[in-house]
Parts: sequence; C-alpha cells; structure tokens
Amino acid sequence: MMDALTPLPTLRHRVALITGGGRGIGAAAAEALARKGAHVIVASRSAAELADTVATLRGAGLSGSAQVLDVADDAAVEQAFAGITAEFGRLDLLVNNAALLLSGPFATMAMSDWDRLLAVNLRGAVLCARQAFRLMAERGGAIVNVSSLGGVANTEKFPGYTAYTVSKFALTGLTEALAAEGKACGIRVNGVAPGAVDTVMLRQAAPHLRTRTTPADVAKIIAFLCDPAESGCMTGATLVINSNL
Repeated sequence: MMDALTPLPTLRHRVALITGGGRGIGAAAAEALARKGAHVIVASRSAAELADTVATLRGAGLSGSAQVLDVADDAAVEQAFAGITAEFGRLDLLVNNAALLLSGPFATMAMSDWDRLLAVNLRGAVLCARQAFRLMAERGGAIVNVSSLGGVANTEKFPGYTAYTVSKFALTGLTEALAAEGKACGIRVNGVAPGAVDTVMLRQAAPHLRTRTTPADVAKIIAFLCDPAESGCMTGATLVINSNL
C-alpha cells in the first residue's frame, strides 16, 4: 500500500536506460525512475558498480538490470540496443549520464585526452540518442541529457577544465537540436545542468569543495523530466541546478 511519500507508478511498463548508472547521479536516477514503476537498465563500464546498483534496486523491490557498456564504442552501443529490443521490444526513456572528467592546462593537455573525453561525454550521448530515436519513433519517449553548470553560458569556469566545459556546452546544444528533431514523433529531449554535486567525481576533481546537493536531488529532476505526467509539455529545456554549497 502506498503512503503519501511513495511516488505514483506513472512510469509503469516503461523501459529506461541510464548510462553511467553504476554510481552517483546515474544510480540515484535509476532508483528514482524505478520507484515510478519503470524497469531500469543501468549501463557503465564497471560490472561491479552495476551489480551494486541492481542489488540495491532489487533489494527495495524495484525492477532493474545491468548492461556493461562503453558508450564511446559504436559497435557496443548498437549491440546493447539490439539486446534491449530483443528483450523488451521497446525503449521509452534514455538518460545520457555517462561522463569522463579529465583536466590539464589547455596548451599542454594531450589531444588523446581531449579525444577520449569528447568520445564519452558527447559522442556517447549521440550514439545512444540515435539508437533511442529509432526505438522511440513509433510511440515517442523522453531523453534527458546530463550536462553541467560548466556547460551553461555566463557561469564561472575554472582553469584546467576546458575540454570538459566544451563537451558539456556541446551536450546542451545537442539537447536543443534533438528536441527539434524529436517533435514530429513525440520524443521529448531535455537536460539538467547541475553545479557541484556530492559524487565520487567531484571528490576526485575538487576534494576541497563541499556541497549539500546530492545525487538524489538531481535524480528527482531527471525523473520529473522523464515523466510525461509531470513534464509532458516540456522539450528543449536544460534545467540549471545552482548547487547548495
């Protein structure tokens, strides 16, 4: 029996894929969508982290499964989506959350690092969104791209993070472009742009920084954007989260 704090299962029978779903924002988003009734497929390169996320979901009586995936690998993405099609016959929700954070002075940062970061942060989102468009073409769906406050104009930028900033600006642009592409077939595309969030990535990049914004806080907004009952009128928006430091 549901109490007042239990989300309504407005995403029941929906299938969701969350990249970067093994920890942090991705794992929190998986729980948020699963609590709304979706079957959630979490994907990342770490089988151990995925296993932990799925165990947490199933331990709470929620529906989830795992897919080891490098989103920058075209063949691997195609194979993963073929597996989703074979097992479920549909994909309703995609959260492009996989991200890599590499830093270094602009003038000396190796181009191989630039290429790898852009391959994950941007190309990976493009590859997954292309496959999702094909699966969502008949019945529509929702895509949420996880950008960053660093990918929003006129916010503070930090030395050493040029490649990351560029990738997130591109992801924000991708959100707007795909929203236009998706209107004809009922595919909504929105984004979130959080500032500092208490994740492993933040602690590695800026161990001195403290924030009260948690992955669960961001996950609530992702779940809102995925749920047509709550945000069905929205597409092409990127919601900025000015983190509570």
